[in-house]
Amino acid sequence: RPKPIPSGSVVANAAVVRIEAMRRTLRISRRSAQPLAVRQGLAATTSGARKFAVAVKGPTDLPSDVDVAIVGGGVVGACILHNLGLNGVGSSAAIFEKATLTSGATWHAAGLVTYYHGGNNFKFWHQEGVDMYKKWQNEEGIQLSFNQPGSIRLIQNEDRMKEANYTLSKSKLYQGLFGGPEMNMISPEEVKRLHPLVNTDGLLAALYTQGDGHIDPSSVTQTFAVKAKALGGKIYEHSEVVGLSCMPDETWEVSVRTTDGEVHVVRAKRVVNCAGLWAERIGGFAGVHTPCTVLQHQYVITEPIPEVKAYHDKHGHQLPVLRDLEGSYYVRDEGEGMLIGPYEREDLMSLAPKEWKGTMPPELTYHLFEGDVERLMESMEYATALIPQLERTGIKTVLNGPTCWPADGNHLVGPSHEKPNFWHACAESYGIAHAPGLGRYIVHWMLKGEPPYELTETDPARYGAWATPEWVGEKVKEAYGWNNFTNYFNQNMPRARPVIHSDRPQQDIVEVLKKRGAQLGFSHGWETPNWFHTEAVDLKNERATFMRPSYWDSVKKECEQVVNHAGLAYWPFAHYRITGAGAPAFLNRMIANKLPAVGRVGLGHLLTPTGKVYSELTFVRLAEEDFYVTGYSNFQLHDLRWMKEHKRADEQVQIEDVTSKRAVLFINGPNAEETVAKLLDEPVDLARTEFKAFQWRKLSLAGAETIAVRMSFIGEYGLELHVERDQVAKLYEKLHEVDPKLGDWGGSCMNSFRIEKGVPLFGKDITKDHDAWEAGLNRFIKLDKGDFIGREALAKIKDAGGPTRKLVMLEVMVGDEQVDCTGNEPIRCPESGKVVGFTTSGVWGCMAGRSVALGYVYSSERWADGTRLQVDILGKKYDIIVRVQALMDPAAVRDRKAKAAGA
Repeated sequence: RPKPIPSGSVVANAAVVRIEAMRRTLRISRRSAQPLAVRQGLAATTSGARKFAVAVKGPTDLPSDVDVAIVGGGVVGACILHNLGLNGVGSSAAIFEKATLTSGATWHAAGLVTYYHGGNNFKFWHQEGVDMYKKWQNEEGIQLSFNQPGSIRLIQNEDRMKEANYTLSKSKLYQGLFGGPEMNMISPEEVKRLHPLVNTDGLLAALYTQGDGHIDPSSVTQTFAVKAKALGGKIYEHSEVVGLSCMPDETWEVSVRTTDGEVHVVRAKRVVNCAGLWAERIGGFAGVHTPCTVLQHQYVITEPIPEVKAYHDKHGHQLPVLRDLEGSYYVRDEGEGMLIGPYEREDLMSLAPKEWKGTMPPELTYHLFEGDVERLMESMEYATALIPQLERTGIKTVLNGPTCWPADGNHLVGPSHEKPNFWHACAESYGIAHAPGLGRYIVHWMLKGEPPYELTETDPARYGAWATPEWVGEKVKEAYGWNNFTNYFNQNMPRARPVIHSDRPQQDIVEVLKKRGAQLGFSHGWETPNWFHTEAVDLKNERATFMRPSYWDSVKKECEQVVNHAGLAYWPFAHYRITGAGAPAFLNRMIANKLPAVGRVGLGHLLTPTGKVYSELTFVRLAEEDFYVTGYSNFQLHDLRWMKEHKRADEQVQIEDVTSKRAVLFINGPNAEETVAKLLDEPVDLARTEFKAFQWRKLSLAGAETIAVRMSFIGEYGLELHVERDQVAKLYEKLHEVDPKLGDWGGSCMNSFRIEKGVPLFGKDITKDHDAWEAGLNRFIKLDKGDFIGREALAKIKDAGGPTRKLVMLEVMVGDEQVDCTGNEPIRCPESGKVVGFTTSGVWGCMAGRSVALGYVYSSERWADGTRLQVDILGKKYDIIVRVQALMDPAAVRDRKAKAAGA
């Protein structure tokens, strides 16, 4: 978080002088955007916008039908049309744009295009963007104003250094395995050499990415459009989509109004919402939830700076782009001056006017808000301290443009879970940089039936009806305001929580957990207990860290309580009821495992056509044609969408989402059954010899009708207790009443147990990046049971000799150092330093007393027990050892070993 310079200091006094000088030289108006508009070749001033609105002739040749109707002609819509053309289907696709190309948020974008990204597979989008634009400009001679001076991310404190080392190691992972770009850590002296205007006082180091830069968004969009039309795509400007209707055959009627006022109906097999600032409005036409909102993003353009011009004249290129994360801004060259783009704190940033209701009014085009320099002053203080030349430089422009974000800032890209053949490609906060990768990603998904790699963080299915406009607005403030905060491993973002909505009935259990000291996290609208404090306090994000958390002793106590007596956990899951005469055949086709018999429970995996793991579900077979199905809460709508997409029209199957009606408690430990038995309304033998693994029973516990399931994700004795949602808080309290020694445990305890036992977690260790063989799911794959989605692909992999990489367990030799793997650290060959794998999760195993991780390792010779490798953790290399046997045996194995030893 940017911290104001302490008052009374020499630095503060100088800052006041500098800022007051800026205020005096400030000239803010909508017309002040003209210098940028001229650079982009657009008449985008207010007067220009008025001229646009007069006497524009729309198309007269609208088609009667298309395969793909793209709503919106910004950079994302144009890129998708281009990618459809590259895949040979562009001639049956069209863009319908209400004004002209780029007239929403694209035209005023700052145009940053970077190889750098701190995440995972988003790196592919960034690399595709830079490489494509570079090829167009350098090889095809297309003028895009693409400057690639590189980028420098400044490191000013120890936490930023840890964050940078993690980011750097992840970059080396992608470079080593997937040919990603190079990133390096450089000294303050090297920063000064690359960017002579920087004041390096207090600077520890920096991350430097060669090839990063910025581009003209309008030229990029127009190039996509030209190339798309050359491949047969159609673009209809001044053609406003004013209605969408899903037909019984799952096609769409798209109502398009041209400038003559007539409404034409175009039939489309698919609709893609690329409407940007108007995305929520278009989603509303379709009856599709589109959780995003319009906000204001400002940047400042200075008057010319002599030192900038001198650098250009001497070197023939621009200065590197700077990112000062502590000051929460970026700065790059703009002409002979500089462009400074702050991200204001959450309490300073501004959404669009309330009367807009999250979406820009349709009559606005090339719109800008009035600039508000006061919101920027905190970041500008940092900027003038970093680049002293700014203190004597006037401000020419403050451009305050509308942009559109979802609640977490990570876009909405993928199919709707509510309506068939409706796709989202909107709320793109980094559209210029992401467009090439995004376009290829979504078109691949459309044509192949699965995405090319995992990007759950963009999937619209991560939001349900609980993500109301009010909630989205509050979370966008947080996401935007925290955009440049240090991103800790156990980050906890507390704004607008808990969610209060009929789709998320949780107030009673949340209050019970809080009273018991639960420190709550967040998953798909639900509150989740991460760990338990000794007091009923809410620490929010106070314990955020890159090291082993300071609360790990509390987690260890939770684990010990489970092992020595019993512990209770509440955790939200997705719940479905799948019934009907066709239910067994449908589910058999959906999963790779065989279905359990009536009275039993089974685990099954949804696979993609290429054999990748789409999801993991638990099946309780209540009757021959009645299945109670449980999945992960953050994949609730993701899994529901997949099942509905693959249900055949003639199948007699009913799929009911009962997530908001059901809840589950885990009670584990050697005395778990004894505790549960105290609440039985009717006697039931809960002994493990009678109520065996992977069986279920109906129980009545203190009046709560319960489906008790004998299975354990953490490898300790116990039961899952599935009850009606309105009974879960009462049952939680009742269990504690009858057993005062009963402990509480949460997600951190769960991770410790599962990882030290070698149990992978779907969504973390197993994703759509991994096929079922390499994920180690062999015992859940039944190739001989008949056809299922992904079977052919898995058979081919097996026939070809099996996977080339495998999920393995790793002991991490950290000694007394308080560090553990967290996931996405590169695994190396000790002799060559070559990257040969990557971690997916890691933890200090409380019961094993060792640091342990899971990860994928390439080449079968490295899978043997005892194989020594290395892992990068926060800038240091540690030895790791492959372990075939779990570092902590499950409870049943411990008992068998103890019995054998006693004999």
